[in-house]
Amino acid sequence: MTIQLPSSSQSRLSFKVPSISIDLSSLGVEVFDSSSDFGEDFPVETCNLPRLASMTSAALSDGLAAVTLGSSFLLRSDLHLRDCRLDAVRASVKLTSKITGPIFASVTADSVGEAALEAVKDTGVGLEILVTGDDLGPVISLIAAAHRDGTPVTVALTGETASRIDLTALGSVLDRVRLREADPHSAREIRYSLRSAALEQGRDLQVVSDLFMIVSGCAMDAEERANLISAIGADRYAEGAARVLGTVHDVADHIESWTDLGAADAFTILPGSLPTDLASTVCGVLPLLRARRSAESAE
Repeated sequence: MTIQLPSSSQSRLSFKVPSISIDLSSLGVEVFDSSSDFGEDFPVETCNLPRLASMTSAALSDGLAAVTLGSSFLLRSDLHLRDCRLDAVRASVKLTSKITGPIFASVTADSVGEAALEAVKDTGVGLEILVTGDDLGPVISLIAAAHRDGTPVTVALTGETASRIDLTALGSVLDRVRLREADPHSAREIRYSLRSAALEQGRDLQVVSDLFMIVSGCAMDAEERANLISAIGADRYAEGAARVLGTVHDVADHIESWTDLGAADAFTILPGSLPTDLASTVCGVLPLLRARRSAESAE
């Protein structure tokens, strides 16, 4: 299939504010590296669920499209005593009992995914299936089971994984794919492959790009915050994602440039710190994108 890119003028005229979600995995418990001298001799830490609930509620009520708890999310730090692989699912089900809005929990396409599907049945919680290997059989089977149950489902993959799998098979059964890829040109090629397969099946698939962001009043302040966040290891969960360090204008520019290029349809924000970058998203980035769109429509 030959795909012709729109001209820059056509692209700007047809630009719509993309949906923006947020990943709140960093609100889970921090666990020390097992090779360090810290950990098991300290009291067990637990996730601050009221804090997680308040930020989830704020995100969804203030205009974000969805909230995701990823594979790194943990409810407790005692990993050596229990199975933590359903922590994101358990927390999401708890949140959905009190909060209205799309919430997705990350799972793997194995017995854990099957257990997760049963756990979220009739709760409204969606599943985000991690694609890590070359064999898409278990992934597609879990997607089909989710569709039969009426459970919202998406998949998450990296650009490196996308280069090894059959994107046509994946794109033909989904409406939404979350992609972690730092290079916009590579992301565009992956998006077009997925969307082409989906269009042949009558689906309008959206590719949601991961975006790690740290927002401050100026680029220098954002860089200083980024250095501190990196020094304490708080950005580990965003490895491999596109990054923006700067002002809300820099974030909006990134979103518009990726959308114009055809590299993404929507975005999942990976906040450098919370609640600062959540507030920057809902009070700064979103209003700025909407204002720009309104100004362009008026021209």
